Amino acid sequence: NLQRTAVLLADSDLMGQSIVVQMLVGFGARNIVRCNEADEVRRLLKNQNFDLIIIDPASFGPEGYDLLTSLRRDHASPSRHSPVLVVTGHTEQSRVGQLRDSGANFIVSRPLSAAVLLDRILWMSREKRPYVETNHYVGPDRRWRDAALPLGQTGRRQRDKEVAARIAAGGEMNQADIDLVMNAPVDTAATA
Repeated sequence: NLQRTAVLLADSDLMGQSIVVQMLVGFGARNIVRCNEADEVRRLLKNQNFDLIIIDPASFGPEGYDLLTSLRRDHASPSRHSPVLVVTGHTEQSRVGQLRDSGANFIVSRPLSAAVLLDRILWMSREKRPYVETNHYVGPDRRWRDAALPLGQTGRRQRDKEVAARIAAGGEMNQADIDLVMNAPVDTAATA
């Protein structure tokens, strides 16, 4: 039930926006802010906290793709870490990669069914991917699997660094740390 969820729906296509609103209302959403202009989206993201952001960046033209990047990089935005679901009909590989690299949590192609929309919203509410901030990327960890790092690689996730520091300091490891160590590839050259 999305009754207490604050949702920003950003889509310049009013028909597409209306369809998504009907689905959200069917899921129990009552606090839906609709927006069809890029400048208004920027203003709302700078001043309000949303529990969920649903956006079609392609509907705003080339500047629409910058909306997500600017949200993730704006330290003052109360919605900076909010889950972002991109709903778009423009799903060519380069666009999907651009959206992923801009910090989208999930991308869904149009035409959209209510079942798929609800499934993705529920999935995002349960996902445990950590939030990553580097010089070149801000957003949810783009890795979907929680696998050990390749031999000789240092981690970029904050958790990778914390685990390495705990292990180096001789501190206790939790089960997730142990699993990472146990699943790490064995360096046969070092053991020979």
